[in-house]
Amino acid sequence: MMRALFQQWRGQDSPLYDRLKEVPLFRDLKKRELKELEGVLQKCTFESGQVVFEQGKPGVGMYVVIAGEVEISQVDQGDQLVLTRVGDGGFFGETALLDDAVRTATAVAVEETEVMFFPRSGLLTLVENRPHLGVKVVMQLSQVIAERLRRANRGLRTAREEVSALQKMNEESE
Repeated sequence: MMRALFQQWRGQDSPLYDRLKEVPLFRDLKKRELKELEGVLQKCTFESGQVVFEQGKPGVGMYVVIAGEVEISQVDQGDQLVLTRVGDGGFFGETALLDDAVRTATAVAVEETEVMFFPRSGLLTLVENRPHLGVKVVMQLSQVIAERLRRANRGLRTAREEVSALQKMNEESE
């Protein structure tokens, strides 16, 4: 089901070029640099309901949604919590590019979904063979992860403030 992403468009611009430029991880890459990713990125198709990856399994790379939608959820104390949905141009599983820790969530295709898979091994190959390009991708990845962490921290702070306000209202009403 996987194949080299740009293989069928060798010698001409890929129809996915504009999509790739919209992905924060690839936004600053030049056309020739995107073409260098040819041997790294792979296109995959998942049917509706098909698991992309499972919570607790090792992470081996990240995914960029080309068409369709993926639901990211987490099982916590037996309850399944939907964290987010990722659609066209969005990406998920990016921390697997930095380490091979287990997945903290499950990703399932909501409908037939086409994704680009960027394996960790591919990033390591880029860093080794094309250090400038590899560092560019890693720096963008670091910025994206840092922004997501800041957003999560703001969300936690807001949730703590709401819980504190509810507790205070409860105490006052007793």
